[in-house]
Amino acid sequence: MELSKRVKEIKPSPTLSLDAKAKELISKGEDIISFGAGEPDFPSPDEACEWGKRAIDQGKTKYTAVDGIPELKKAVAKRFENFFGVKYDVKEIIVTPGAKMAIYEALFSLVDEGDEVIILSPYWVSYPDMVKMVGGIPKFVETKPENNFEPNPDDIANAISSRTKVLILNFPCNPTGAVASPDVFKEIAKIVSKRDVFVISDEIYGTLVYDGVFESFARFLKEKTLVIWGMSKTYSMTGWRIGFGLGPEKIISAMRKVQSQTTSNPTTISQYASLAALEEESQKFVRETTEKFKQRRDLIFNLLCELGIKCVKPRGAFYIFPDVSEFLGGKVKTTDELSDFLLGNCKVLVIPGSGFGAEGFIRLSFALSEEKIKEGVKRIKEGLSSLKG
Repeated sequence: MELSKRVKEIKPSPTLSLDAKAKELISKGEDIISFGAGEPDFPSPDEACEWGKRAIDQGKTKYTAVDGIPELKKAVAKRFENFFGVKYDVKEIIVTPGAKMAIYEALFSLVDEGDEVIILSPYWVSYPDMVKMVGGIPKFVETKPENNFEPNPDDIANAISSRTKVLILNFPCNPTGAVASPDVFKEIAKIVSKRDVFVISDEIYGTLVYDGVFESFARFLKEKTLVIWGMSKTYSMTGWRIGFGLGPEKIISAMRKVQSQTTSNPTTISQYASLAALEEESQKFVRETTEKFKQRRDLIFNLLCELGIKCVKPRGAFYIFPDVSEFLGGKVKTTDELSDFLLGNCKVLVIPGSGFGAEGFIRLSFALSEEKIKEGVKRIKEGLSSLKG
């Protein structure tokens, strides 16, 4: 059997692969500290779990509308406006089986063979391959640590060509934790408004901001923007697989058509659980977990700085992206080798920057307890010291 050329070009997600490897070792009794997880370590909100159980008891186990139940879309519109100050009608919202599916459906709806999609680097590992899956060409614009990983709007303008169809933004950013300022977003909006380019703004970490506030890109260019949002990060509901696309009715309609021929509706039970999590009484959960993440952010940043490791203090998400280039070139040459070395010799998992388009960096998730953060950084220190010794 000969597989398609397209699938041969696609790489499996390195973050999911490495996290699975760590979990396998843990299941075998290995004492692994994993900084790999891209999910909160908190349990899902009690209200969501109770409503999920109630949905089963009430027989809500059949198909729903392809794009989600109307009451959930209304709740999304209300909560998004409360969080970010942007209004959406239910016709401008689609519920998807996870936020990743919303991104894929949007790319499938917008990108033809040979179209370019601009991606800021460092980038979330799935963007380039998702672009390739729909026949597009990823085009990268670098962001730099000396600018706190915020993009230079001029670099984006210079990257746009006659073949450019989509610009993907991801703030707060995975893997850097960067949060673009309103001034930067305004400049990008001015550039895109004059070009035949559509924006996919992945704002899945939009509520997890620790210094200042995050303003959705839709505030600046709503008519040419699809916002990606979901339940996984804000509400610690990764396994429930519920994402949202919020944007112009034309793109939502196209995504609905794609979804109707692929997954059909998102899981019915998960939709009702999500409805409960979006209610006002569940927002205490968001405030409390965000404050805990902030404390962990401060802890891991300070610990890494004490080791003399260069890193930008993340303003959002739950990742930090330290520069470890000074430790490469001797016993280990790349961050992939460094990751293998730390896992094999120090029982600590970090994600190499190569998968994010940023060789010389590693990503650490601080979605784990303070005790594990302290122990994990201690192990990293020991490992890096042995490399320098």
